[in-house]
Amino acid sequence: MTQAIIAYGALIERSQDGSTFAPIPEAKGVAIPQVEQEYVEATHLQSPNGYREYIKGLKDAGELSVPANYTAEGFQQQLDDQNFNGAIFYRVTLPVAPGKTTGDVFEFQGYPTPTLDGGDDAGAIIGMTITIRTTGDFTFTAGT
Repeated sequence: MTQAIIAYGALIERSQDGSTFAPIPEAKGVAIPQVEQEYVEATHLQSPNGYREYIKGLKDAGELSVPANYTAEGFQQQLDDQNFNGAIFYRVTLPVAPGKTTGDVFEFQGYPTPTLDGGDDAGAIIGMTITIRTTGDFTFTAGT
């Protein structure tokens, strides 16, 4: 039997102090950091057989986009976070997978920028995208 899960039921929360979390209202998607590893060229005059040599450099968890329905509360929350003097804490809890009692949890920090989407069609839902520039490492805690 498959252990696959869907995004429905996931929870995306944010906090300015790292202890009191509040959900992002009407989030429509899950955003998890994707680490990019940098490789720094270290080739020298005696590199074996003329091949370039590399060493591991810095890592970057990149930028994330969280789609959400527009709400005044949600937009204000994100404006307040954008204007906050420091990185925002984020916690993403995935739905519980078959055979487990808790969902997997990802935690990271970043700087949000909210933008409005849609509205170019009279019948379209006005949405919002929260672009988060991550900073530092992230943690992963597997569900139990």
